[in-house]
Amino acid sequence: MNQPPISAPTRTNSPIFRPPAASRRYRSWCSVALGGAALAIASLSLPAATLYIPNASFESPAIPQFGPVIDSWVKAPQPGTFDPNVFGSWDNLTGLFVNFPGTPYSIDNASGNQLAFLFSYPQVGLSQTLPAKFQPNKTYTLTVGLTTSIVEPLTQGATLALRLGYLDASTNLVTVAASTVTYDTNIFSNPTHLVDIQVAVTNVAPSDAAVGRNISLQFESTVDPRLLGGVWDLENVRLTEAVYVPNASFEAPVVPQFGPVVDAWTKAPQPPTFDPNVFGSWDNLAGLFVNFPGTPYSIDNAAGNQLAFLFSYPQVGLFQDLNARFEPGAAYTLTAGLTTSIVEPLTPGAQLLLSLYYRDGTGNPVTLGATTVTYSTNVFTNATHLLDFSVSIPGVKPSDPWASQPIGVQLMSIVDPFLIGGVWDVENVRLVDTVAPALVNPGITAGQFQATIRSEPGLHFEVLASTDLTASVTNWTSVGTVTNTTGATVFTDALRGTSRHFYTVRTAP
Repeated sequence: MNQPPISAPTRTNSPIFRPPAASRRYRSWCSVALGGAALAIASLSLPAATLYIPNASFESPAIPQFGPVIDSWVKAPQPGTFDPNVFGSWDNLTGLFVNFPGTPYSIDNASGNQLAFLFSYPQVGLSQTLPAKFQPNKTYTLTVGLTTSIVEPLTQGATLALRLGYLDASTNLVTVAASTVTYDTNIFSNPTHLVDIQVAVTNVAPSDAAVGRNISLQFESTVDPRLLGGVWDLENVRLTEAVYVPNASFEAPVVPQFGPVVDAWTKAPQPPTFDPNVFGSWDNLAGLFVNFPGTPYSIDNAAGNQLAFLFSYPQVGLFQDLNARFEPGAAYTLTAGLTTSIVEPLTPGAQLLLSLYYRDGTGNPVTLGATTVTYSTNVFTNATHLLDFSVSIPGVKPSDPWASQPIGVQLMSIVDPFLIGGVWDVENVRLVDTVAPALVNPGITAGQFQATIRSEPGLHFEVLASTDLTASVTNWTSVGTVTNTTGATVFTDALRGTSRHFYTVRTAP
């Protein structure tokens, strides 16, 4: 649709009109002097926030074929009703086995060389309490790969419980979220392929008893005694943490087909240049619609039953000031699934802004980072499939004005007035905070330089040293590589003469 030009946007409380305050910091370095040494670290692009789970892939201890010992995990105690004369030792009902490649029983998508097994008997289980703690305004998702044993297949209808919680004063598990998996050959159609099963804590409210408690994981057989027998195979346990975004999948309120109300989100105010006589009510340019399955218009990868729509007109948008705050030491990535409406397709070249912001002392929004999405049929090749787009900001410094301020998220049309028309479909908004890589706690110990590398668990780093902080990083000397398995790993280096040295880390080549 071609329309005459409209005047430039006026300044409003919608958080788009200030330049990104954090954008100039994407390639910044931070350094700390330490006698004859100094530390520095470059900003990195990080994966989703992953919490460290010891022995998550059941690789320890290494065993020749089978074994009952599982490092880091605790077996459920033997119940009083268990008869070892019938079933043998309780301790042997859980353990590890080797996934021998090339055999008919080999699991084709195992991440390691070993898996755990759980016999399908009531209360057989594994649990672990992590160093990580429940934090307010966060969501948690526990994922595990499951299948049935080929040698000892499960009985149809056998169940396994996945639980997230914390231990009370009596070390009893207080369940925060749980999910029951039912063995069904229609779901577990290939026993040599693990199926990912999840349980999620949608939001930890600041007043919840779980706040500040160590996170506990549990897998427990809850099989009906009439369905005893068979074995669950488990592997690749993962726990992720994200910032809670209310109504992130636009499921509220429930609408019959369409509706202008979007719970938890605020619509951008109507600009003075908008003419309702031409475009109708401003309020109707953003809202919700139902994703009816099985229709030609159904979005095939929507996370929920509803999506949001944004008409492609300048300043049509949705934004939200979250309860969560920008935490010093954390980096942030905002992601949303986007596509064009089939019924009202976008004009090629139409643009949408995805941004993170905070509000200054006068309540005005200040954009920290923004990504412009431009509609093109070469990119959006399938209108019934959402594509993910993201915006990231680097680690927050304690001195940053936005440190400890509420997080703002926004989606807004910034279409050129000559390209007005069509509709953006939006869903599955996600905000992840990750540990920004940092070298902390520097010191000299036993004649060696020492510092802790802090980052997301599992990242690989190369440590570099130089006597000249201004030198190109290609001229720095590599002094070692480190895999930060747990998220906090100590690095040591022999003192290098009397001259002042600087240290930095980068992702390992």
